[in-house]
Amino acid sequence: MNLFPKFFIVSLLFAVAFWGCDNTPVDPGDDFVQLQFNISHQVDDQELVFDDIKYTNEAGNTYSVVTLKYFISDITLHNSDGTEYMIDDEHYVDATDPTTLTYSPGDSIPNGDYTHVSFIFGLNATKNVNGYFVNPPESFMEWPPAMGQGYHYMKLEGKYDSAGVVTKNYNTHTGPSMGNQYFIEMTLPSSSIKAEGTNLTVDLMMNINNWYSGPNSYDFNTYGQAIMGNQAAQKVLQENGADVFSVTEIR
Repeated sequence: MNLFPKFFIVSLLFAVAFWGCDNTPVDPGDDFVQLQFNISHQVDDQELVFDDIKYTNEAGNTYSVVTLKYFISDITLHNSDGTEYMIDDEHYVDATDPTTLTYSPGDSIPNGDYTHVSFIFGLNATKNVNGYFVNPPESFMEWPPAMGQGYHYMKLEGKYDSAGVVTKNYNTHTGPSMGNQYFIEMTLPSSSIKAEGTNLTVDLMMNINNWYSGPNSYDFNTYGQAIMGNQAAQKVLQENGADVFSVTEIR
């Protein structure tokens, strides 16, 4: 019996299948899931309402919020076996623009038991360079060149009245001040995720008052407007900001 034709055909089919893999897109199927983050903002137990001087921080400043814009980036899932999975991406949030309050990263995540989620508030030193964003609105977050380079991590602005008499402006601007980095590596509490082939939604909430308390009391009368070049103010906000986000639900 001549086995050559059968062997030749089998070999040819194997070669075609092997060579064809280079150009065949891989379907992750049920081994990967997509995350969606829904972002909301509060001041302690009150829903954020813009342009209303009704909130009070730890220092006793009664204030409003007029602007709240910021970046989150490099979301990382920490596996129970000690490995990490980072989504190399960044997202711009404008709290007045509902379209920015939902974030679905381009990368899906592999199934697994993740003990917690972390991310960078702002942009790390590699990304935060001039020209990284060429289009608005992200490009409008540019940091003053005289005080560094790159972009604001956050613009939080409004008015305050601590004396009950005079209304003043405050600017809580964070960024890479005077060549030093002040981005925040945030670890989310109660953020364990079990990915099992079904897409997941994570509800994130920022408590704005946490920027102004614990471990440091932040007084607008001390750190009012010109803080972009004030590294003491930037350090205080970096320390306070570690717990501004919480996870309200994962589903």
